[in-house]
Amino acid sequence: MAGKRIKPRACILDIEATALDADIGHLVGAGLMELDGEFRWFYVRRPADEAKILKKVLKEVSAYHIIFTWNGRGFDIPFLISRAIKLKLPAEELLKPVHVDLAEFVRENLRLHRSDLYHVARFLGIKKDLRVEGFDVPSIYLKALRGDREAARSIEAHCRDDLEVTRKILKRLLPIIRAKQPELIL
Repeated sequence: MAGKRIKPRACILDIEATALDADIGHLVGAGLMELDGEFRWFYVRRPADEAKILKKVLKEVSAYHIIFTWNGRGFDIPFLISRAIKLKLPAEELLKPVHVDLAEFVRENLRLHRSDLYHVARFLGIKKDLRVEGFDVPSIYLKALRGDREAARSIEAHCRDDLEVTRKILKRLLPIIRAKQPELIL
């Protein structure tokens, strides 16, 4: 079996939060999507549950070899690390997998006017649901906290759509990623 390499476990991570800064807001939910499209959602039903949910997210993420995000180096990962430190959880678990920020990869390897998820998806002909956007999440979450189940479902659907669009973009970029980063063994 010498020379045969094991394919690493990889997933895509996206979070939803009540604010862009972890000292002002808290985690609403985190979604993980396998490269085959399997989706898992970790939802903070009440702010008091944040530590319990974040602990589960940290454990899940640490089991992967590679995580992909969209702007995760500037938002998702620092936000989760900050909240983990605040809640006295092992933030270092987030740093175990190799992290590939696909928005950074696009900025460095494609020549596009903008690198936001919607613009890149549109450029590649990938449909993106715009009924809920990230900036809508805090107000929708308030409705969910008051018992509006449809509001809670719409946050999950938004996260799932972001992950699915990111997964489709990743599939299109994979040949370039493999060429530029062969050590990832994707």
